[in-house]
Amino acid sequence: MFSKSKIAIVLATASLLLSTNIGTYIVSADIGTYIVSADTTTNDTTTSDTDTTVSTATNDLDSPNRTTTTTNATAKDNIDTAAVKAAMLSELNRLRSQNGLTQLTSVDVLNNYAQVRTDSFISTGNIDNHAGWKSINMYPYNYTAEENISQMPFSMIGTTNPTAIAQKVTHEFYSETYDSEPNYGHRKNMLNPYINYVGIGVSVSSTGMVYFSQEMGNDQAAYSKYDPADVNKYYLTKYNDYANVSKYDLADTKKTSADYTSRDDYETADIRGGVTTKDYLTPLYDRYGNKSDELQLSPNSDWLSDVIGIINGKYYYHVSTNGFVSADDVLPWASFLYGYSITTTGVTKVYDNSGNYTGKTVEPNSRWIVDRRAVNPITQAKMYRIGTNAWIQKD
Repeated sequence: MFSKSKIAIVLATASLLLSTNIGTYIVSADIGTYIVSADTTTNDTTTSDTDTTVSTATNDLDSPNRTTTTTNATAKDNIDTAAVKAAMLSELNRLRSQNGLTQLTSVDVLNNYAQVRTDSFISTGNIDNHAGWKSINMYPYNYTAEENISQMPFSMIGTTNPTAIAQKVTHEFYSETYDSEPNYGHRKNMLNPYINYVGIGVSVSSTGMVYFSQEMGNDQAAYSKYDPADVNKYYLTKYNDYANVSKYDLADTKKTSADYTSRDDYETADIRGGVTTKDYLTPLYDRYGNKSDELQLSPNSDWLSDVIGIINGKYYYHVSTNGFVSADDVLPWASFLYGYSITTTGVTKVYDNSGNYTGKTVEPNSRWIVDRRAVNPITQAKMYRIGTNAWIQKD
């Protein structure tokens, strides 16, 4: 027990991040979001993935519909792609219903383009950075155009049941459990309140790789119903490293404690990463926003965090059971799940955890392995961590 005369804290934070995946599977997914139609794509990062291969894993989904005899080579003949596409539309709209959003309408133009997209992946085998995506091909539904794409080997899917496949893909889009640079962008696309139409594509290669596409957007009539400022504001959230406030029964089954239960003046949003305290003793709060008289976090210390608690309209980061720190007192960061590297383009300034220039620089064309991404609290620019208390900015 801590006495009131001693301000200290010891928290077991290593087990905070929850495992909410359905079974064990690894996929490669990519996301695209564009407010208006565009012929060429742009990227939100100058980083490069150090490993573009798709790993394999054993699927441990305990399902009565699981097929154990279908091999990768015969998956093409056993997966009913039309049924999977219908199930994916149903699951997408079921997710939206859980979050009080309108249902998306399936239209032939988007379905046809989504199928063209997944068919093209069979020959190229490349879904990275949305290569080849042109929203003009979604016309007239190319306003607020979005794309979610994914690939998953059949050995990881482990079933031919259309509903089970749809739930796995939707769950991965929602949670980004195996995304190399998770930012919950797929979730934000699926739960975008300013889109009305969707098309879905599913293709299976002869080797058993299954490709999925969600193409979403509006026509001009639907787009004109929305205030452009509201649309822009929603899309700006894709640059944050946390999710919009949302729920999904398949992902939230283990989030049963009061720290994850919404109530009046309390909501939660997911984050995959943590926070670093600033250079002073940092107050700790409970889930009601009450400051602890006994416990504080030490200066410049790192803490894992799995959710943001929005308490009475203010943002707090969850660092322990019934323990939160104010967003004003920390630098939040997202962690990467795989090795990631960046290469500098010139003499590059190094910043500290508080966003201050340290007076140090790194050489041009030097490559750095990074494990965290954050936003500079002073300049609001993206930052990548290259060492302890050492960050370089995206630009």
